[in-house]
Amino acid sequence: MSVESVIFTGLCCEMRYSCKMQTQWITVGISGCTNGGKTTLASALANRFSGSIVVNQDEYFRSDDSKEHVLIPELNHKNWERLESVNWDAMMEHLENIIHSPPPEKHSLLIVEGHIIFNHDKIRNLFQKKYFLTLNREECLRRRVQRVYEPPDVPGYFDICVWPMYLLNLQDVEKNCPDVKYFDGNSEKDDILKSVINDIESIVEST
Repeated sequence: MSVESVIFTGLCCEMRYSCKMQTQWITVGISGCTNGGKTTLASALANRFSGSIVVNQDEYFRSDDSKEHVLIPELNHKNWERLESVNWDAMMEHLENIIHSPPPEKHSLLIVEGHIIFNHDKIRNLFQKKYFLTLNREECLRRRVQRVYEPPDVPGYFDICVWPMYLLNLQDVEKNCPDVKYFDGNSEKDDILKSVINDIESIVEST
């Protein structure tokens, strides 16, 4: 092989490596009220941006018999609205593995959705874009009772735990995540999706 061929081959390798390093995931976090539409929005975004991945916080809930859970004495039931209910180390490891691998497309999204992802210091700092879906108490309860949970909600869980913890977690987000964009979960899903897509396009256009 000639010197020119060696140089050309080396330049091609450098160009491929440079392109690979410049292509990165666009990281998006979707949080908010239980039953606020997080999963629906995440799925719609994944369909819109080719090669995107959705990671659900619920997949990292600790087992029901985990000693890490915080018990609600008056209900004799675990508090699934607290940070302790999630195995964050496992979730972070999974996210870092994805982030450090090349995305299949130039503008692929890594979408993470969950009701307390913005309440975790390390997780919330991963996202370039953050969206939070709110609901009023009445609508939240109406939607919640229509879903089946495992383990199921015990009587009083919504009033004693779900709603008060949502307000506390929202307060924490408002204090520690100044770059979050809020949407009313009662709004039309298509309107929310359009606004989020337009916002993400600002990153796409700059890359």
